[in-house]
This record gives sequence, C-alpha cells and structure tokens, in this order.
Amino acid sequence: MSSLFDDTNEPVTDGVQAADDRTLRLASHPLTEKELASLICYQETFLAIAEPTPGHEALARAHAEALKASGLNDARKVEPGQALLRAFCGQRWAVSKLRDKLKQIEPRGPEADELRGRIREELTRLERTDAFSRRYGEEPIALLLRYEDTLLALHTRMTRVLSRG
Repeated sequence: MSSLFDDTNEPVTDGVQAADDRTLRLASHPLTEKELASLICYQETFLAIAEPTPGHEALARAHAEALKASGLNDARKVEPGQALLRAFCGQRWAVSKLRDKLKQIEPRGPEADELRGRIREELTRLERTDAFSRRYGEEPIALLLRYEDTLLALHTRMTRVLSRG
C-alpha cells in the first residue's frame, strides 16, 4: 500500500537543490571584506582566551570579549558569518586531507590505482565551489578562497577548543 508521504523519500535533484540554494542566498547577508576581517578578529580573540583556559566560563568570557574586539557587538551578527565560515572551512579541510592522502599513496604502485581514482573523484567533487556560490554568492566565496589558509588554521583551532568544551 502506498503512502501519502512516499514521494518525500525521493532524492533531491540538482535543479531543486540549485533553486533552494538561490532562495537561501536571497535570505543571507552578503559577506564583505570588512565583515570577514571582523569575523577573523572575533575568532582570534576568542581563541586567545579560550585555548589556554578550558571550561564553560572561559568560553563565555571568550565569546563576550571576542564580540567587543571584533566590533560585532551582537551575536546575531556573528553567527551567520560563523556558519558560513564553518561550512566553507569544513569543505576546504576535507579537500586538504584528501590531498594529503593522495600524496601519501602516490608512491604506491598499480595496486593503489583504484584508491587514487576514488580520491581524485572526491577531490573534483569537493573542489567545485558552484554550490557555495549559488548559496552565498560568487564574491563572498572568492573572498573566502583568498583567505583560505588563515581561515583553515582558525577553523582547526576553533574546532579543537569547542570540542573539548
């Protein structure tokens, strides 16, 4: 017997996803270089306090001080930018790990050809920024790519600090 909800289990097509991304982009605030500098300042200040001092109180103090230092005196201004940075950096971190893995297995012989092929396919998929561009705009993604190394280093540190609590 079929259910009213059977069609909800169908995979999302690229066209539907692209339309959803464009709709989300209309609702998002475009990231500027000034805002990115403020978000980087936020993360650096947060880490300067939170890294050496574990605990929930230190995290709360780090957040408050980071808001002041960044000039983003409202958490509602920080979170959308931080969400974009987390999404971007998560993808770019995965790309860097796959590149590292590819370098490790390059010296292996033909027995690693299948693995190298799968890694290259995944790299090709992850390195495409068109979905990010549809969702956030081309200019913000180009801006993030220019600061990729700095952002990845901060992302790694933030993840470490926030995962310890």
